[in-house]
Amino acid sequence: MKFLKGIGLSLLFMLTSFTAIAESSYDISELYTVIKPASGTKAVGKYDKTIEVEYLLTPTKVDTGKYVVEIKKIGDNLYQIKDTDICVETKYCHEWTSFSEKVVLIVQSNYGYTKGKIIFD
Repeated sequence: MKFLKGIGLSLLFMLTSFTAIAESSYDISELYTVIKPASGTKAVGKYDKTIEVEYLLTPTKVDTGKYVVEIKKIGDNLYQIKDTDICVETKYCHEWTSFSEKVVLIVQSNYGYTKGKIIFD
């Protein structure tokens, strides 16, 4: 009986240690400067569709490096860095951050298909 308890405790410990180190990492496809326009601002999109604009995004360059920042989701695959006008566009990111959440942001380049990584804990 003690043997079974020992195996059970060992399995429980192993499962919790695996889940404790789990993190989600996603590629950064673009970095933008965010502007929040006045309420009622509209734009004309493809096929002459008029849309109300929530944010204006302009491609920007950011110093390469590793940063620990707080972000908030503002759109599909779009996260704004708290207290800045910088927005990160990800590829296939399924993380939801309704309030600010700390992440690791690694900017490796300002050019190319992938600019770096964003890591959720």
